[in-house]
Amino acid sequence: MPFGTNQARKGLFITIDANIGAGKTNACHAIASAATASGFPARVLEEPTHHPKFNHFLERYYEDLRTGHNTGGGFAMQMFMLCQRYEQHRLAVETAWGEQGQIIVQDRPIYGDTVFATTAMERGFMTSEEYHLYVDVYRNMSRDVMPPDIFVFLDVAPEECYERMASRGRSQEVGVPLDYLQQLYDNYQKLIGEMRRRGVRVLTIDWSEFGPPVEIWKNIQEMAGSGDSWYENLSFSLTKAPGIPIMPGEQS
Repeated sequence: MPFGTNQARKGLFITIDANIGAGKTNACHAIASAATASGFPARVLEEPTHHPKFNHFLERYYEDLRTGHNTGGGFAMQMFMLCQRYEQHRLAVETAWGEQGQIIVQDRPIYGDTVFATTAMERGFMTSEEYHLYVDVYRNMSRDVMPPDIFVFLDVAPEECYERMASRGRSQEVGVPLDYLQQLYDNYQKLIGEMRRRGVRVLTIDWSEFGPPVEIWKNIQEMAGSGDSWYENLSFSLTKAPGIPIMPGEQS
């Protein structure tokens, strides 16, 4: 069953984003399972946590967060993640829009990555020069990729995310401060506003109590089936005018 008005479309590119600890990865698999149960082949593209270099960069950045000293961990982590997300985004578009189109559920998109870069800059874990280099690379990368069909944001209060992080007990996350999660949440709100302003279809879901994935999948189908004509008015690059990443001090 094709989505929207374009009968050639067989797949769908869905991105799922949320704060750390919200339960995003589990939600991705639950939504993909709901799609599969409805008769659509679905695939989850997880964050690159199994990449051999992931823990090296993550631990270095979290150590900066814990100690309050910038040793370059923020810039190194964000450049690593940006490269990984760009490669994954291209794969998602090719898989969802190809002749054998599938339902692709991506675990945090390239756009959400900018929230972490902006927050790192604001907290002093990226220099101004590093941050503007990141922004230049991001905008060059994102200029030639299609945006997702649906951007899903799982809305969870930072305090709840903090408790969920503590309960899952990942060693790398020990000592990550609550105010960091609060700052990420605030920057996500700015990003969501900017994505909507540029025409991306954003679905915000209250994930404080883990909603039923079947209902979420139905909401995604309804939004995706609203027609493909929205692409005609959408800036594919999302980068012609500064706005993504949201620069420190900007309002959405």
